Amino acid sequence: MARFVKRNWMWLMVAATVALTGPLLARNGAEGAKQKSLDTLTEVMGVVEKESPEAPTAKQLTHATIQGMLHTLDPHSNYMDESEFRRLREDQKGSFFGIGAVIQQHEQGIAIISPMKGGPAERLGVRAGDIIKEIDGTSTEGMSSNQALQKLRGEKGTIVELAVQRSGVPNLLRFSIPRAEVPTNSVDFAFMLTPTTGLINIKDFGETTSDEFERAVAMLKKQGMKQLVLDLRYNGGGVLDSAIGICRQLLGPDQLIVTQKGRDGREESQTRTTRGASFDPFPLVVLINRGSASASEIVTGAIQDHDRGLVVGQTSWGKGLVQSVLPINRSRGLALTTARYYTPSGRCIQRDYSHGLDDYYNPDDDKDTKPQGPAYKTDLGRVVYGGGGITPDIVLAPPRLTEYVLILRNRYSAFFRYAVQEKDRFGIRPGEHADDVVLDRFKTWLLEQKLPYTDKDWEANRAAVKEQLSIEMQNVGFGTEAGFKILCETDPVVQKALEVMPQAEDLLQKKLQAPAPRAQAAMNVETFR
Repeated sequence: MARFVKRNWMWLMVAATVALTGPLLARNGAEGAKQKSLDTLTEVMGVVEKESPEAPTAKQLTHATIQGMLHTLDPHSNYMDESEFRRLREDQKGSFFGIGAVIQQHEQGIAIISPMKGGPAERLGVRAGDIIKEIDGTSTEGMSSNQALQKLRGEKGTIVELAVQRSGVPNLLRFSIPRAEVPTNSVDFAFMLTPTTGLINIKDFGETTSDEFERAVAMLKKQGMKQLVLDLRYNGGGVLDSAIGICRQLLGPDQLIVTQKGRDGREESQTRTTRGASFDPFPLVVLINRGSASASEIVTGAIQDHDRGLVVGQTSWGKGLVQSVLPINRSRGLALTTARYYTPSGRCIQRDYSHGLDDYYNPDDDKDTKPQGPAYKTDLGRVVYGGGGITPDIVLAPPRLTEYVLILRNRYSAFFRYAVQEKDRFGIRPGEHADDVVLDRFKTWLLEQKLPYTDKDWEANRAAVKEQLSIEMQNVGFGTEAGFKILCETDPVVQKALEVMPQAEDLLQKKLQAPAPRAQAAMNVETFR
């Protein structure tokens, strides 16, 4: 009996693999090849179990086998274990149970970047700048921020024990924090850039994103918003329905949002705005970059194809594949590519991955100058391109920080660490920038801490140092939205959006004056290859 139990997991895994690979192989009608492949898999697994110096567990082999199979299909089909699937559902749902704090892995350890106002951590006295040294008695040394996050989350009302190191306090401070519901808002920031221009930053698309966006627009209108900058940079996508919900708020009645076409080239579905939808005609500029993917590209593509607004920034990622998330035994999940999506003009913007995943996951942005795909036309006849992401109407890359500033920021967390000290010793005012006095104190601190410093580096990077320090001071003093406002003051992409807003107004007026376009169906649609 014991021998049967030991071997049984292998046959269970084979059975699971048959269930997954069967339809793939059967399509070719190669029953003999199918059986041969399964025999080979069984034989290899037996050899691994018998000969490997450290025999892998059934869970390890199952996970690796399924992932290996899925990655032969495309870069985005993926198998999720219990913790990965739980994290996905929490992110999509829009809330989880935790301590209510933004954390980040820093040179000194897991740092509290910003406690959520009114959250459990803030109420019990946890501060920005505290370094988490222990979670439930376990040292955080060598722990990643994702690993720490998993330990901080848990069931509602359960207690998490934290030991933190605070600047100027010799001993560790200990907190017993009851976990409470923490919203994971998709709308990260919403504020006025100018007296008439609002900015909304959406970090991802979850189940609540469309409602959050609607509330943010209403709030900004009460503050005088007449035109909007929609920031989708670094937004990797998420729930398709939320992207559709935002398009329905921004586009006119009965306009095509996205077309999905299945693997077999026959199953096609189109999603449109409602016929009776009202149209809110405010000028719009959308910001994207290489980190904008999937649902972000659906929103951007629909806005661009219907001439609803201008797009500024860098070419987006180029993810035109649709994944259906299929639960496996309730606790695990399979994100399987089931279709391609197409923008209203007919563009498939999936980037080529046939040359290997290394090129796909690490694109050379320096080559990102001219669109490579076929040309299409917007409602007003503007030329747009498919085949490799959304190409902005105005291409503009953000400036890159110098190696010296990156070392101070990323390796030593110098700006954050000093901002904590500046707040404790001198205080920080809302909207305050680092002035010459603060810069001199920071320079003295760098020398005291024996961090990298030369007069040459300091003079060459003074403006960038001042900006980074100003951002971190606001982050520490008033939260990450306050820091983002400081960044927007000098961000060339945001400033370009303000500059071209009159052009967005002109485009909107042409759209309003143009005859209503005929009902569109995605043309030149490619099938899966």
